[in-house]
Amino acid sequence: MARELLRDDALIIVQCDDNEQAYLKVLMDEIFGSENFVGDLIRKTKSTTNNANTGFNIQHDNTLIFAKKKAYVHLVGKRKNFDKYTNPDNDPNGAWVSDNPSVPSGTHSFPIKNPFTGKVDYPPVNRGWLFSETKLRDHIKSGKIKFRDNHDENQRGFILKRYKSDIKSEFNLLGSLEGAENRYMNQVAAKERNKLFGKIKFDYPKPEEFLLLLIEATTKLGDIVLDYHLGSGTTCAVAHKTGRQYIGIEQMDYIEDIVVQRLSMVIKGEENEVGVSKIVNWKSGGNFVYTELAENSQKIVAKLPAKNDKDCIELWNSLKTNPYVSYHADFQKVSLDEFEQLSLGDKKKILWNLLDKNMLYVPYDEIDDDEFSISEKDKSLNRLFYSE
Repeated sequence: MARELLRDDALIIVQCDDNEQAYLKVLMDEIFGSENFVGDLIRKTKSTTNNANTGFNIQHDNTLIFAKKKAYVHLVGKRKNFDKYTNPDNDPNGAWVSDNPSVPSGTHSFPIKNPFTGKVDYPPVNRGWLFSETKLRDHIKSGKIKFRDNHDENQRGFILKRYKSDIKSEFNLLGSLEGAENRYMNQVAAKERNKLFGKIKFDYPKPEEFLLLLIEATTKLGDIVLDYHLGSGTTCAVAHKTGRQYIGIEQMDYIEDIVVQRLSMVIKGEENEVGVSKIVNWKSGGNFVYTELAENSQKIVAKLPAKNDKDCIELWNSLKTNPYVSYHADFQKVSLDEFEQLSLGDKKKILWNLLDKNMLYVPYDEIDDDEFSISEKDKSLNRLFYSE
């Protein structure tokens, strides 16, 4: 289903630990095609494993990256550092950094005269000029070659300017070990979460900076990020702070208390600069829409973790008059007495199988049915959401 949602230039990122990564890779190869495998990004999760009885310390998990169509994809790594680029001579081409115009074993070897000192420079021993004579003289005319009017005997009489404006990308390549640093570990994520919510346990936490690495590597400003296992909302929080659109989906019942509150804090501006707020200079702003599926027989499902036989029998009796039981159900074939004799586990299993799973929630095309009592406000929102 996720593959069908993706654009041709989109990527899917799936993470797991070392126990399942081989099986996951095979599964992803089957769905997306092995030719669309982009790479496996390793994330360092911890320094030591508490139960390393074998003496082997597993410290990482795997982040498999697949493309819908690999030909459309180009990832980017960390942003390059341009601190060394300056413009001390007010060059109209902008900031630059000095470089060596010679290369090892170069084939171009000819004299260059320094107009300030009159000294003639040759390539150093066992080196040659980076450019042909014609190209190098062109660079002299354009100012890309800068002569020194005063230099030591051991210095070259000129330097090559590397302009910041000539750099094709502000980012390095994304390395497979990019995530193997301590700042991406689980304990960093736990500290971030504790700042937000106090001590709430979530399995497989990931720090905001790791999600920043993934989002900046795979998307541009305004792109849509979809996380359909939303958890505590880290992905959407980072997407919001970095100017991406986002969709988050979760089936657990803590979303309103955790994720909605977290994104609300992001919009207001986090006072304690949680996660990547300081890195991306996040202040405040933006908005999001939070919705829930309109429940139908899901209301019955919510009661299925019944604690005793009495609760199961009440559900059994209520299902007899429920229009959304499975068409396979035939209450005439099983008496209440027979149902009562089953174990609690078997009772729950039968109750679950009786429900028509297509009617757990109200179908959109039945939104006007009076039976579901959908408010006019919700109808209006849904029609807007589905672009009608």
